Amino acid sequence: MRKRILFCLFIISILPLANAMPIKEWRQEVYYRNITIFAPAVAKTNDGYVGVLTQINVTMQNGSGNVYVVTSPLTEIDMQGSAHLAVDVASALTGIDTSNHDFIFVVKADSPIVGGPSAGAVMTIAAIALIKGWETRDDVIMTGMINPDGSIGPVGGILEKGEAAANAGANYFLIPKGQGIVYQTITETKRIGGFVQIIQKRVPINVSSYLGNKYGIVVKEVEDINEALQYFTGYTFPEKKSSQPMTTEDYESIMRPLAIDLIEKANNSYKKADSLFENCTSQGVIPPGYWWENPRAEIRNALNDALQDLQIANTACNNYFYYYSISKSFQSLINSRFVKYACEYYLNGGNGDYFNSIYANVTDMVNKALSEAKKAKIEGMVSLQCVGAAQIRALDALNNLNESMQYWNKFSYSFKSSDVLSSLSYLAYAAERSKTAHWWLDLANYFNDTFSINDAWLEGMVNKYYDYASQIVTYANILISESGASSSFIQKAQTLLNQAANEKEYPAASLFLLLESIANANIAIEAIDGVDESNVERTSQMASYSIQQTRNESIEPVMAVSYYEFGRSIERDSLNDALRYYKYSYMISNMLRLGTGYEEEEASYVGFLPVKEKNRNTTNYVLEGIIGSICFIGGIAIGRLTLRKKGKEEIKNAEEGLRYLFD
Repeated sequence: MRKRILFCLFIISILPLANAMPIKEWRQEVYYRNITIFAPAVAKTNDGYVGVLTQINVTMQNGSGNVYVVTSPLTEIDMQGSAHLAVDVASALTGIDTSNHDFIFVVKADSPIVGGPSAGAVMTIAAIALIKGWETRDDVIMTGMINPDGSIGPVGGILEKGEAAANAGANYFLIPKGQGIVYQTITETKRIGGFVQIIQKRVPINVSSYLGNKYGIVVKEVEDINEALQYFTGYTFPEKKSSQPMTTEDYESIMRPLAIDLIEKANNSYKKADSLFENCTSQGVIPPGYWWENPRAEIRNALNDALQDLQIANTACNNYFYYYSISKSFQSLINSRFVKYACEYYLNGGNGDYFNSIYANVTDMVNKALSEAKKAKIEGMVSLQCVGAAQIRALDALNNLNESMQYWNKFSYSFKSSDVLSSLSYLAYAAERSKTAHWWLDLANYFNDTFSINDAWLEGMVNKYYDYASQIVTYANILISESGASSSFIQKAQTLLNQAANEKEYPAASLFLLLESIANANIAIEAIDGVDESNVERTSQMASYSIQQTRNESIEPVMAVSYYEFGRSIERDSLNDALRYYKYSYMISNMLRLGTGYEEEEASYVGFLPVKEKNRNTTNYVLEGIIGSICFIGGIAIGRLTLRKKGKEEIKNAEEGLRYLFD
């Protein structure tokens, strides 16, 4: 019996070995480039916050688009997001695809540093230098977070970081534009009679004057990574500005008749709604209103909105804003349909039979739109945009149809007129929204569908942008939670990301939902300090240039152009909304252009900026002061020589190991 037990135990012990994963071995030739660059940071000590230099060693090698971050000591998680974003921005600026390369960032500091985003800009410089094979100066040090659009975002601890840069022997200290003045809190003590009064006040400090006078270092404000690149490498990329009009003759010849047609339909719908409302009013079928609930006023307001939207549509069309005109016509149609539904509901005695009838009718409309949008063929870049837009609108119509039923069910126990009207409003929206799906499907027939694509290509793009959207939304969430900035953009980004994940049956819709999610996450990062005109102008220029580049590839970015036009139309009313549309326009056109392949951007060598002699103000009161000054300058020189020697050794090592060149 004992032998049987031992035998069973032996069999049980070797069972896991039968399912053990085998160890695989292979050989792979690795080609790499390597660079070491320094970034200032802030460390927390017993005496408070001090500036320290962080060494960032970056290696680029053949791989599969991964970005690895190794830190010693451990840093906050946003350092990883900064590294990912740095590679993305470097790829976009250079026009070189990095999906076949891995980047390894090894970050070393003498003490735990506070935060990670402030190294994002210099990480981007390192990535660009590796991609292009450029050397970097060792006497330039920069602080600033990198934004997805290439601009350099604000950071803290400017003075502490500047002192660390100066003590390391740097000649130039680059800081984000707009941070040339910082504030420090000073404490003053006053004696008044027998009392001691302690006063704290914030005083402005000019960073350039303070660091320049004390250390002789030159402080420069830089707006974007391209401007900073000149200081580090002597190279710069041409400014990306569109030289062509946004709307072409073909675009206008197609969109203008469509806009005029919709204005006419909206006008007819408004007239019928107006007539119905007058009939209801004369018959007195609409319930009496109260200060907390007034059905007649709500219906009248919708009718007024329909007329106002119609007038705006006319004005927009006359001023060549055709897509904005089309959007306003649809909004007018929604309001007129709501008035129609509400008036007919009350004219029919306010019973459920009328609601059930129109609900069934709208359900058929929505199902038809979903079916046609789902089975629509995608053969090129234009049909991709049109089918994607149609699928998004059909899905939106379905969501509003479901909302309509929820309010109707709520009315069954609340008996509130507001619930009935909300139900009819959602129903009207669903009906007209389903029509816009057909409108977008028909639009594909008007444009030349270029660049053949298939299901495998579309699936690959969805997976690619889903991974990127997940990363950038996570990173934006971290930054927003740390800064306490408004969360409206990141909440929208998260909602769109979740929706894209749930709509895999509609891959075109999923792709454009992901692009919109990325657009909102980018804005959340770029506008941590709020949206201003400079944010909007920069994004507008980026979208305009990207649209021009896409057209140069013989692709008509009709969806991107439409949203760009919409952004221009509302810029005076809402900078936030205009920025959303501009950024979404950029993401769409950029996806279309890069979907056909990358095209390397040409850079110009403009030369290094001269090394200026340091004019350091010293005080010659006593011999000790002179000796102290000499020792201090000697320390800087030694630090600088050490920094340069270290940098040259890294460059030499990189040259010895450099075997891989871009095709």
